[in-house]
Amino acid sequence: MTSSTDKAKTSVAKFEEFFSSKYKDTVFEALEKYPDKRSVVVDYTELEMFDPDIADLLLEKPEEVLKASQKAIKNIDPQRKNAELHIRFENIRNNIQLRYLRSKYIGKFVAVDGIIRKTDEIRPRIMNALFECRSCMRLQEVPQPSNLLSEPALCQECGGRSFRLLQEESEFMDTQTIKVQEPLENLSGGEEPKQIAVILEDDLVDSVTPGDIVRITGTMKTVRDEKTKRFKNFIYGNYIEAMEQEFEELQISEEDEDKIKELAADPEVYEKIINSTAPSIQGYRDVKEAIALQLFGGSAKNLEDKTRLRGDIHILIVGDPGIGKSQMLKYVSKLAPRGIYTSGKGTSGVGLTAAAVRDEFGGWSLEAGALVLGDRGNVCVDELDKMRPEDRSAIHEALEQQTISIAKAGIMATLNSRCSVLAAANPKFGRFDRYKSIAEQIDLPSPILSRFDLIFVVEDKPDVERDTKLASHILRIHQDNSIPFEIEPELLRKYIAYARRDIHPKLTDEAIAALQKFYVDMRSGAVDEDSPVPITARQLEALVRLSEASAKIRLGDEVTEYDAVRAITIQQNCMKQVGYDPETGKVDIDKVEGRTPKSERDKIRVVTEVIGELEEEYNGKTPKNILISELSDRHNMSEEKIEDMLKILKRKGIIYEPQQGYYKIA
Repeated sequence: MTSSTDKAKTSVAKFEEFFSSKYKDTVFEALEKYPDKRSVVVDYTELEMFDPDIADLLLEKPEEVLKASQKAIKNIDPQRKNAELHIRFENIRNNIQLRYLRSKYIGKFVAVDGIIRKTDEIRPRIMNALFECRSCMRLQEVPQPSNLLSEPALCQECGGRSFRLLQEESEFMDTQTIKVQEPLENLSGGEEPKQIAVILEDDLVDSVTPGDIVRITGTMKTVRDEKTKRFKNFIYGNYIEAMEQEFEELQISEEDEDKIKELAADPEVYEKIINSTAPSIQGYRDVKEAIALQLFGGSAKNLEDKTRLRGDIHILIVGDPGIGKSQMLKYVSKLAPRGIYTSGKGTSGVGLTAAAVRDEFGGWSLEAGALVLGDRGNVCVDELDKMRPEDRSAIHEALEQQTISIAKAGIMATLNSRCSVLAAANPKFGRFDRYKSIAEQIDLPSPILSRFDLIFVVEDKPDVERDTKLASHILRIHQDNSIPFEIEPELLRKYIAYARRDIHPKLTDEAIAALQKFYVDMRSGAVDEDSPVPITARQLEALVRLSEASAKIRLGDEVTEYDAVRAITIQQNCMKQVGYDPETGKVDIDKVEGRTPKSERDKIRVVTEVIGELEEEYNGKTPKNILISELSDRHNMSEEKIEDMLKILKRKGIIYEPQQGYYKIA
């Protein structure tokens, strides 16, 4: 029977042979660059093909095998540097779902997939502690296998038992704890996502950020909690592989690039991309066009005075139930890397921004919410109208400044949330009422509405031709169980990635002239004091972003007049839907952004003036019946409208009712 020492020697010899034959260049390059380069990444499948026994032993007894591999590198080093290189293994076949990571895997080498929820600060861990005997000053070095400090038992010189730790002369290593949560798609109904702590050391620290989707390889270990006396599992990290990159980081081969350029040269590319956006939903071309523009995005600009102009486009879809809003949001969250989908009622303010949580050392650290996890991606918020008002206010800063400022539990931080937001909401009364203005039926406050570049109102009106197309489309999908793609999703994803990474179009003079003319013409109709304001600078910035996205779709380096006109058309369609004031026949930006429109403000002023006049006549109190007849005679206002106005004035505290049926200005 072979002893463990013989086994270790055999393992070292096998690794020497493996590195010398398969990884010679890689190892020697790492040794040359040591200590700047501190790791060698080995493909597990190659080790398995070279020697299946040692590959199996790695999964069963990782600590022994990793030590043997490190010793082998020292042995084959021609310069005898005694380099402490880390051997990191990728593509191991022991891939376990987080929820099945039970006690039988303790001490085994495993790989888990998940999303990074939280990263703690980087702390030093003592590796080799140097102690000084307090009696005879003799120095003694003690290797430290864990966080608990091990002192020498006694001094070999004088037999003393009291030592002083020399911190400056001891050897330390960086260590960081991260929290990994299992992917949400692995959950079935009612299950909570499982989490596990992962300890990263040396060159692995600071290699991931919250929101990254990763595969982590490492040794599963357990530790006893001193307070509760219970054991808890953690993974001692060996290698981290990014599973999903941001759009800009997707790997695009030369062959892919050729396909992308060929597609961009197609004169129909714009239509093809719109048709490939949420292809399972029939119709709603204008909404799909906006979503396509959102996926490509405008160009963010950092100005000399350190201000940042966002390039991300935010869209709000308000529509009747059953038109596929959630389906569109789900499609975007799947297509876009870092696509996060969240729904109103189940989303809290800290769930969107960041929560302050206690770490195991008793301090506070931040756990990222949806808008932080979606940095450089897309965040889809469904049922926006169902969110509690205090939670909804968490979105304000993220939509415009694209940052999230936190001041909690002594932590002052500003986190990035450079994401596009696609939100959906239902009308206030369940369905749209054709006899009320649309702005009244969107149950969202004006500060939020004003931050969306485009607001779409989608009504479910019966239409024979449209309904026939929709029915045949849905039934065909059910029959064939497939969707006809004009552009394959994988190619579309790479096309978007290429455009976002390499294409940064500049505005041409023609495009600037077209946008300027539209802006000035829209506002020139509002020169009179009594006119509503039809458009503000916020809409002009949105037009620039939409124009840039339109140029990116055809991989153009310049934003042409054609792109500007397309952006103007989309913007106008949205404003006509939401901002048209039937009383004035004009577009009123206050109506678009949910504030009191100009026509309504005028009526409020009229009602207040008439109450003031009648107060003088009727001993300081205005009778309601006299007020109604005065307003209907002089200003042609209906009784229902007057009732509404009186309610608004009472709510705002402008008037009050000293007794039933009488009004007085406050």
